[in-house]
Amino acid sequence: MRLARRSIGKPVYKEKLRVRCYGTASAEDKVFVELKKKYDEVVYKRRVSMCEQQAEKYLAGKCGAPKENQIVSEIDYFVSEYEGLAPAAYVAYEREAYFSKDDPNLRITFDDNIVWRADELSLTKGVYGNSLLQPGQSLMELKVSSAMPLWLTHKLSELKIYKTSFSKYGNAYKAMTGIPTEGGICCA
Repeated sequence: MRLARRSIGKPVYKEKLRVRCYGTASAEDKVFVELKKKYDEVVYKRRVSMCEQQAEKYLAGKCGAPKENQIVSEIDYFVSEYEGLAPAAYVAYEREAYFSKDDPNLRITFDDNIVWRADELSLTKGVYGNSLLQPGQSLMELKVSSAMPLWLTHKLSELKIYKTSFSKYGNAYKAMTGIPTEGGICCA
C-alpha cells in the first residue's frame, strides 16, 4: 500500500513490483515478475519469467529465483528495500492492442472490463472483482517512444481527446481505502 500511496502523489520517480500473466494462470504456467519504473514521464519495465508457483515462493522469500541475472538482482534489491512487501491488489483487464504499420514506435491499446480485488490475490483464482470503469467506458493508452505523429495529434484534437493520467493500481487503492473519486472515476 505504501507504493500505491507514493504513486498517487505523482513523484518524479516511482516504481512498483507486479506479477503479470496473460489469462488465468495455473501453478505451472509462466508468469512475469516485473519491476515497473517511471521517471520523468518515461516508463521502464524489467521482468523475468518463472512459473506462478515459483514466483509466489520467490517473492515471499521462501526460495531464490530460478536463474540469476541483472534483472533478478534489481528485483531482489527492490524487495529488500521495501521490507515486509506483500501482495495488496489483484488487477485484471481485457486489452486490445493496435500497432502502426508505418511507425514501430506507436502502439494504441484499449483496456476494457478493468477489475480489482483485495482478497484472493493469487493469479490462479480467476478474473473477477470490482469494476474501475463505468459501463461502456474503456481506457485508451497511446504509447510512443518519441514525438506523437502529427496526424494522430490532429485526430485526437478533432475528437476532443486530451491527455490525462489513469493508474489502474492507484485507482484500485483509492477504491480500497475509500478515497473519494470525481464522477465515479479516479484519475491519479
